[in-house]
Amino acid sequence: MAIRKSSFDWTRIELEYLAGEDSIREIADRHAISEGAIRKRAKAEKWVRVVRRVRKVRTSTPPQSSPPVEREREPVPDAAAIAERGRGLVSRMLDELEATTTHAGELEEMIEEITADDRDGRRRDGMLGAISLGGRAKTLKELATAFKTINEASAPQGKKAAAQDRVREVAGGSRFRPVGTPALSVVKP
Repeated sequence: MAIRKSSFDWTRIELEYLAGEDSIREIADRHAISEGAIRKRAKAEKWVRVVRRVRKVRTSTPPQSSPPVEREREPVPDAAAIAERGRGLVSRMLDELEATTTHAGELEEMIEEITADDRDGRRRDGMLGAISLGGRAKTLKELATAFKTINEASAPQGKKAAAQDRVREVAGGSRFRPVGTPALSVVKP
């Protein structure tokens, strides 16, 4: 079996790993080695990494101890307004999909130019996959499903649902109406 020889500076990698100042990904990128290789070596040699602590950044002055201010609540939009916004969004996304489909060749050429200097083809493959026929078909299917769901949610009630609503109104909003006085009825033989 062949013995591999690595030209990586493992002592330097170990020092950086143990310092804990940089992420393992950053160390791997700097030394042109995979994260997995560093993790494997660290586990085998039982390196103990210092946990990185995130510094808290104060973005504003501390809150003052004043009574909470009550805000007016925004009115909840009705189902029809939500459905109309959803239809508009689906329409805009379909337009975007159409533009992608129309200019697919040009986009592929641009991706090839942009990713020409990449070391591996993963980024190129990902970008080409996003504009591929399969990707566009999946997007179209998801948009159609969303459009169907929006339309079903905003559709007027059927007869059964309308009848149930009328029953709830008569019952005073409850399933069980309080029993009133008994009614006498005459039954003739």
